[in-house]
Amino acid sequence: MEITKEIIIDLIEAFILLSVYQIFMDEKKYIIHNKMKSLLFCTIFTAFIFWSSTFDVIMYHTLFNVVFSILLLIFVTRINVFSASIVYFVFFIILLITEMSVGVLGMLFLHTSLEQIVANPKYLLIFTVATKSLQIIIVLLLFRFNLSVKKYKLFSKENSIYHNLIFSIGVLGIFTMGVTFRVYDVGNTVIYNILVFSLYIAFLMLSYRDLKERDRLLNIKNKYHIQEYQIKNMEQIISVIREEKHDYANHINVIQALCTLNKPNTVERIEEYVSTISDSIHKSFKYLNTGNDYIDGLLSIKNSYASKNGIDFNVTINKPLSTLKIKADELISIVSNLVDNAFEVFDESINLENKKVFFETCLQDGNFVIEIANNGKEIPRNEIDNIFIKGFSTKGDKNSEHGFGMFITKELVEKNHGTICVESDEFETVFTVIFHLG
Repeated sequence: MEITKEIIIDLIEAFILLSVYQIFMDEKKYIIHNKMKSLLFCTIFTAFIFWSSTFDVIMYHTLFNVVFSILLLIFVTRINVFSASIVYFVFFIILLITEMSVGVLGMLFLHTSLEQIVANPKYLLIFTVATKSLQIIIVLLLFRFNLSVKKYKLFSKENSIYHNLIFSIGVLGIFTMGVTFRVYDVGNTVIYNILVFSLYIAFLMLSYRDLKERDRLLNIKNKYHIQEYQIKNMEQIISVIREEKHDYANHINVIQALCTLNKPNTVERIEEYVSTISDSIHKSFKYLNTGNDYIDGLLSIKNSYASKNGIDFNVTINKPLSTLKIKADELISIVSNLVDNAFEVFDESINLENKKVFFETCLQDGNFVIEIANNGKEIPRNEIDNIFIKGFSTKGDKNSEHGFGMFITKELVEKNHGTICVESDEFETVFTVIFHLG
């Protein structure tokens, strides 16, 4: 009976570990699609955990379980050591918090020690059922709120704050578990166990506070980069205005010269000249109101570039960008990458008279849509299928820094609950970004 109960508990833990892997690796149907691998994992995990429970020293038992479980995850799922360690420590933290929480509540209500709860078959059964039920509920909640887990991108090297926190809590948890179950010579074990649990909770709170502080500093750093980007845009705008001022001076000199000549058709010639330069001025620089100051500056600069390079840049804002609840730096990256990509199509190798780039925003079926199109050369189907793959470039220069813009854009769009697609034919290429509002 005891053996059967232990095997069932180990099987449940194996299933919970695989479920945590599914959630944090975004493999929602891994168990369903990999039944044989899942069965192999559960069988080996259960057999090893059951065998290791015969060890006398629980600290060694815990360490052996940690190392073996990580290696087993690597072997069965083929993920790397780093990812497997993160998955296991999340799993371990879930087990530890639930077992310690239930244990402390049991000691308080039953007025007994943790060792006595473990030694009493009735209490131990209640303890086991309560902890496993709570663990399953937590896993189900993680499945339910998968997006909130996914958005932290725990396996991204940029988010070292989060996985450092998980590693720290996991290591402390191993130490806590080993100490809690091995100290028998403490006068009042109830107070001791509660004290250890309280210290662990305090560590969690301090770690979370440290995490929030680091997150705040990162936000300040991001805002600094945004301001730096805005200053750069403003410098470019000022440069354009200076060029326009220089041109204005030249135009005024020409008009003055025409007046000085005092020929019979002077008025007509001045009117014709002013009409010509007026059209040129309106095309070369115009301030665009997109609903986002940073994008205004970006598109204004691109409009000036378009005017100088014979590109008709058409911007239509049917819905302001202020509607989107996206971090400014991320929206800038998305828009700038797509707009730059549209302009780069018209390189020196393309002999096209009517070069056109379109930027449009609108609301469709409750979704915010951004479309960026150009009438450059068609993108072949095999390149469209790979265009969002990291390192892939349609420019064919593998030694350059190309091949990351579209990958980064797709990552940022999906992070903000959106989708991106591209369609291309002989007439135009259209990148469509759809953000799901609400």
